[in-house]
Amino acid sequence: MTDITATAQHDNSGHMSLEEFCGTIRHLEAQGKDGISLFNQVISEGYAPDLIAEDEYQHSRRLERITTEITRRFRQEGLRIVLVAGPSCSGKTTTSRFLNHMLRDNGIQPCVVSLDNYFLNLDQRPLDAHGNIDYESFYGLDLKQLGRDVASLLAGDQVSMPTYDYVKGERTYRGNTLKLESNSLLFLEGLHALNPQLIPSIPDELKFNLFITAQATIYYGEKAGLEEHDNRLLRRIYRDFNSRGATALQTLQWWPGVLRGEHLWILPFASHADAWFNTSMVFEFSAIKSRVSQLLQEVPETEPVEYKIAQRLHAMLARIAPLTHEDFVAIAPKRRFLLSNEGK
Repeated sequence: MTDITATAQHDNSGHMSLEEFCGTIRHLEAQGKDGISLFNQVISEGYAPDLIAEDEYQHSRRLERITTEITRRFRQEGLRIVLVAGPSCSGKTTTSRFLNHMLRDNGIQPCVVSLDNYFLNLDQRPLDAHGNIDYESFYGLDLKQLGRDVASLLAGDQVSMPTYDYVKGERTYRGNTLKLESNSLLFLEGLHALNPQLIPSIPDELKFNLFITAQATIYYGEKAGLEEHDNRLLRRIYRDFNSRGATALQTLQWWPGVLRGEHLWILPFASHADAWFNTSMVFEFSAIKSRVSQLLQEVPETEPVEYKIAQRLHAMLARIAPLTHEDFVAIAPKRRFLLSNEGK
């Protein structure tokens, strides 16, 4: 097996950085070597905590650059709204949460509004060509109410904010209110946030458009059997089970409709973004491997289409070394080292 440590330089602590690791992987994969085997070798040699910490650090640094631009436009150009969009399980909510923390450090108070809370009641939703509720349609949002509420918020009014009840399939009001202050920045987060018809009455110069994507890292390429959307599909299987109690079979059955909706309602507006952010993490498949592999094995052979996809994904995950509890425990001091050396 190729000695990966012999082909990459090391940092002052004697360990490879993430950048050096990725560069080495690219070099060796260009020679036709197996990226996952090399990835697993790095874990077996004890580098996992270093690379996880470095990955998180670089992730944060990329977000800091976006935060800096948002802050500049807020202070110098009167920016009032950040629109965060992206396809299913791209990482919109998590990215917004991190951005909010960084903006607060800059003296800006983010006020987050989920577009999901503006869904129309189920009996008011548009139907698809088969007469079923079209859950992916842009017109499933109450655009008129959203427009009124945003205009009122920007005018400084206190606004009653809705909450969508997924159990009842209807929008409710539970006494929640929102009022923007002089240091407030409104965040609208959701699948359709970059659609220009969302809040057309608000001037473009008041908006910052952020598109969230999740493009798999290079060492999960064709040799691994990974297809374009599989990283988000794996995330969604994990999320649907944990937050909705859904089986992998159910998620796989929903997925084609999700992709059709994305190509129709989300991806065409990605070019409107002021910034893109890729949320994929180097070790994410290793982190969720154990649970997702188990869920995939529960997909029955009696559902041949979904069973075939599940078997392909399971085979891919089987080739990736899992992370251990000890790996994550060991990350903490690495994080402190990176933070203490920032800017040096």
